[in-house]
Amino acid sequence: MATQKLEYDASLGGRITLPTHVSTYHYAAGALKEIKSLIAEAQLPANSKLIFQTLPKHMRRRAMSHHPKRLPRKYRAAHKSQMGKAGNQPVIGKRPSRKYRRRPKNLMREYVRRQRKHSWLETHIWHAKRFHMIDRWGYRLPFASCDKTYRACYRASTEHCLLQDMSFYSCVQLRGSLELIRAGFERLTSPNCGLSIAAKTFASGRREGSIELFADGQYPLGALQRASFMWRREDQSRRTLWLWLHPSAAEATIIQLIHVFQLKSTKQQTLPLPDSDESKETKENGKSKEQPLRFWTHTKAFERYRSYANADNSLEMQVLQQEFNRFRLTGARAQYILAASLRAYRPASSGSSDHTHWLAEASKLRDMSEQLQSQADFSESALRLSSPGELLANMIVGLNVVDPRLQRPRQRSKAPKSLAAAGTGSGCSAAEILMTQPACLPDSSLWQSELRERLGQTMLSTHKYEQLRRQHAVVPGQSCAFEQQMQPVPLLLVQRPGSQESQYKRLGYGSGWDVIAPANYGMALWLTFIMWGARPGGLREFDSVAREAGAEHHLPDTVAGVKQASLDAAERRMRYFRLPPNKRCNYRKLAVISPFQAPWVHLVRDWREKPSTTVGEFHVLRDRDLLQRLHECLRHGKAFPDQLPDGCLIQIQLRLHSRGHLKDNALICLPSSGDWKRHKRQLKDDEHAPVHSEPPQPDLNERLRKDLRLGHKRQLKRLRARRVREKRKLQETSTRRVHIRPAQTATLVKEQFDKMSNLWLPTNPAETRDSVRRQCSREVFGYVSSAGFSFIEATVCGVGYITPAGLRKLLADGRGNESETGNGNGSRNGGGNQLPLCLVRDADSRDYRFARFQVNRNVVAPPF
Repeated sequence: MATQKLEYDASLGGRITLPTHVSTYHYAAGALKEIKSLIAEAQLPANSKLIFQTLPKHMRRRAMSHHPKRLPRKYRAAHKSQMGKAGNQPVIGKRPSRKYRRRPKNLMREYVRRQRKHSWLETHIWHAKRFHMIDRWGYRLPFASCDKTYRACYRASTEHCLLQDMSFYSCVQLRGSLELIRAGFERLTSPNCGLSIAAKTFASGRREGSIELFADGQYPLGALQRASFMWRREDQSRRTLWLWLHPSAAEATIIQLIHVFQLKSTKQQTLPLPDSDESKETKENGKSKEQPLRFWTHTKAFERYRSYANADNSLEMQVLQQEFNRFRLTGARAQYILAASLRAYRPASSGSSDHTHWLAEASKLRDMSEQLQSQADFSESALRLSSPGELLANMIVGLNVVDPRLQRPRQRSKAPKSLAAAGTGSGCSAAEILMTQPACLPDSSLWQSELRERLGQTMLSTHKYEQLRRQHAVVPGQSCAFEQQMQPVPLLLVQRPGSQESQYKRLGYGSGWDVIAPANYGMALWLTFIMWGARPGGLREFDSVAREAGAEHHLPDTVAGVKQASLDAAERRMRYFRLPPNKRCNYRKLAVISPFQAPWVHLVRDWREKPSTTVGEFHVLRDRDLLQRLHECLRHGKAFPDQLPDGCLIQIQLRLHSRGHLKDNALICLPSSGDWKRHKRQLKDDEHAPVHSEPPQPDLNERLRKDLRLGHKRQLKRLRARRVREKRKLQETSTRRVHIRPAQTATLVKEQFDKMSNLWLPTNPAETRDSVRRQCSREVFGYVSSAGFSFIEATVCGVGYITPAGLRKLLADGRGNESETGNGNGSRNGGGNQLPLCLVRDADSRDYRFARFQVNRNVVAPPF
C-alpha cells in the first residue's frame, strides 16, 4: 500500500494532504450551479444597454437596430432576440442582386415559376416591356400599349397595318372520314346559320370557314362560340380538320366533341390480356367453358398534347395547344409588309444543292419543286395587289419562306410599294390571279406533326445566328454563305375580306391576312413585321376593330359572352363602391334597375307575349332568313315577320342622331308621342338638347343607410375602447411592453358592406314582374353591350340587342311620327329610306337622346 504524500502550502503554512482523485458527481453539481447563474445573468443583465450599445464607439452604426448584419457575427443572435422582444422585427431577408437574378439559369427558373398559373406567349417578353398585361383565359396577354396609341391603331387598321398576336387560340385537330365528321357537327350546328362545316367550298381546302357551335341538340339555345376551321387538301378517305377555338370556351367545346363522337382519352387504355395455357387446352379439347375476360391498363408516361379516339379508332382528336403562332395583320399595307417580310423559298437547280435541311432531301425536293415554284409565283403576284380584299375571301395560301430574320431591315422603316411590285415581272389583275390559282396552293408541310417537332429542334437560335454573322460577315448588311443553309419555314396565309356590306359599314374595312407559323418562330416573325412598319396592338384593339365594324366578338348568349359580362360587372361594382358615398351615382333616383350588367333574362321575360315555364333562357337571333326579312322591313317598309321567337334578341348597330355620349350597358327605350313632337321642334330650331330627362325618383333607403353607417361607427368605437381598456389593465401587472389586441372585425365589416350594398343598389329584377321593361318613364326594350366613338362614322356608335316585341311596338307606334321628322340624315349613303329611331340613355345619366339603328344581317360571320 502506497504511503500518502504530504505537500507543503506556503500561503497557508504547514503541510496539507491532497487527495489522489476527485468525485465527478460533486464536481458536476458545482459546475451546474455556476452555468445556471451565468445563463440567468446573460438573460437578465444588470445594465440596461442593448447589444449594439455595448460596442466601442468607433464600431457603432446608426442602422444597426434595423440591419443585424452590421454587427459583428457573434453579437447578431442576441441582437435579433432583443429586437424581437421589443416588437421591432429587423430586416432579415434581402432580395438577391440583379446580377444574380439575371443569370440565364436563374432567369429561366423564374420564368417557369411565373407561368404556373398563366401561360405566356412566345412574344410575352417583348409585350411585357411595352404593354399593359392582364390575366385572361389562362394566359398572360397584352391589353393595350403603354403609349397613347388608340387613334394610331385605328389609322393602322384602315390605312397602314395593325399587328396582333392570336397565338392564344387553341387548335383542335380531327382526323376521320368526311361523313363521320359531317354527321357529328350536324348535331352541334344548324343550317339556318349558314354553310355547314362540310360544304364543298370549305372541304376542298381552298378557303377557311366559320361556324357557330351549340351544345348537342340545343339549338338555338346553348351557344358555345364562333369557331373558324380549315380542311387539309388530300385525296384519302380519312380527312384532317383544324378547328380554331377561343380559349374562353375551348374546354366546353372539347367536352361537347367528346360527347358527340364518343371519344376516350388515349393516355390510359384498357387492353385484353392474351389467352392463358389452360384456356388454349380447353379450346383444343373442344370443351366450351366460359372464361372471364381479363384486361390490363396501359398508361402513357408522357403526352405531348391531349389525344382522344373512339372505340374503333375511326376518328381521332388532338388538342394542339401552343403548337402554332398565329398573327393577324389588318390594314391596306398588310400586303406590302408581307411582301417585304416573307421571301418565298425557291429550290436550286438539280445537282447544285448541298443543303442539309428538311426540304433539301432529294426525293422530297423533286416531288415538291413544281409545287414550291407555283406557290411562290402566286404569292408574289397576289401580294402585288393594292388591298387584301381583292382576293378570294378567306383564301388559304401555303408558302415556304426563307428564315424571316434574313428579311429584317437594319432599322425600322415602312415597307415600300416597290418591294411588293418587284417580283415575276409585269403585274397581273385580280381576276387573272384568281383564274390562275394553282390546285396545290393550300398545301403545306405545316400539317405534319413530325415536321413541326423537327423544325423546333433544328432551328438556329438567335444567339448562334449573331455569332455566325460576326464571324462570316465581311461587309455589314450583306448576306453570308451560311445563311443559304438555314432551313425554310412553312407558313399558312389566310386572307380576311373584311366588311362586305357597304350599306352597313365601309366596304373592305378589317381586311388583312392571318399568318400561321410553327412554334419557336414567333419572335422571328414578330420582330420582322415590326421592323417593316406594323403597328402592334393588344386585346383592346380586337374590341375596337369589332366595334368599328359594327359587330362583337362574343355574343351575350355564348360561354365567352357570359363570362366576360360577369367579369365586367364585378369590375364596375368594385369601382363603384371604391368611391366615397358623395361621389356615387344613386341608381335608385335614376330609376336604373341593373346598373352594372344587362339583365337579358329578365328583359326577355318582361317582353314575352306568352308566359313561359322555363325562366332564364334567351338566345341571339342567328337565322339569316329572318334577319334578312327584318332588314327589308326596316329599310323598305315591308311587313314585320311573324315567325320571330319571343325568347330571342336581335343584334343592332346604333348611331347617335345628334350630340351626346353612349357607354356600355346603356338603356334602349321606346319614345313617346311627346318625344316625337319635341324632336321635330328641336330639328326645326337646330337644338341639340336631350329630348327628355328622367325625373328623379325617391330613395327610401337614404335614411336607413345613414342610420346604419352611424351605428356601425359607434360599434367600432365601442370595440376599440374595449380593447384599450384590456390593454391598460394588462399594463398594470405586466413587466413587458403590452400591445393592443388586434381588432378582428373583418367579418363585421364584411357584413356591414353587404348590407350597405343592398341599400345602395336597386331591387333585384328577379323579384318583381315588369321590373326591367317599366323601370323608368320610358319602356326599355334593349341594352347596349358595347359603345364608343367611331372614327369611321365620326360620331358615337354602339352595338346593342333588342327584343322582337319591342321592335314591333316601335315600328307600329313611331313609323308615322318618324316620317315627319326625317331630315335626310338617316342613311349613311344619303339615299334610301330613313332608318328607325329609338331612345338611348346611359345608366349614370338622366338624359334621353335619339339614335338611329339597323339590323346586322351577318351575325354569324361578322366583318372583322
